Amino acid sequence: MKNLVLSAMLLGAASQLAGCIIVADDTTDPTTGDLDVGWSLSSSNLTTGAITPGTCPGDTVKVNAVREGDTPYSSKLNCVDGSGPFLDLPAGTYTVWLEITDFSGVTKFAQSAEQTVTVTANAVTPVDFSLFSDRAFFAASWNLTRQGAPTTCAAVSAGKVSVLATVAGGSDAFDDDSNQCTAGEGANIAITTLPVPVGRAYTVVLAALNSQGLSIGDSAPLTNRELTIGNTALDLQTVTIPIR
Repeated sequence: MKNLVLSAMLLGAASQLAGCIIVADDTTDPTTGDLDVGWSLSSSNLTTGAITPGTCPGDTVKVNAVREGDTPYSSKLNCVDGSGPFLDLPAGTYTVWLEITDFSGVTKFAQSAEQTVTVTANAVTPVDFSLFSDRAFFAASWNLTRQGAPTTCAAVSAGKVSVLATVAGGSDAFDDDSNQCTAGEGANIAITTLPVPVGRAYTVVLAALNSQGLSIGDSAPLTNRELTIGNTALDLQTVTIPIR
């Protein structure tokens, strides 16, 4: 199974790069610039579903910056600080993201969406990230069948597809019906929006829903699907949903 990093548009969480450039007083190399990196962490209330402040699941924030055709750059900062500098990057356009890890960098707890950032020589560019530190999501495609033959969302009047994740060996369940049926049909990939706790294994069932929100077909249970990395989406791959 793959973990897909959520896009900033999907989560509505990753902050947009500020339009201003701050002239740096301490940059001596005329070919390099600095980043001022900030991050905010979120979680959610398991009872109400409300978004709440998150905490650092690890000691370190590793900031990654990749410029096309160049060696990747990285900088380590203290997670609890909430911000820090990334110094002396050669001027250019980078793909930037951050990871929350343990001090050694071996264990990864959460990963942000990517941002495209232009580093300006002899200047400081601010870039901010917002991510779920202890919640994650599911991604899937689906094929509908009726009496063993392929069919479509339109043909069976399926409005949405729900993704029900139940904690393995328990009763806690998280039901996300945010996606239209066509969003994951065929080669499309749909991603849930309900934050689900990481560090647990789930049994997942996908159901096609009619216009009244009632199931007209359910997938076989997908067992032992474990969420491990915050702010990512676990890829359930292509799931068959037989229509009754």
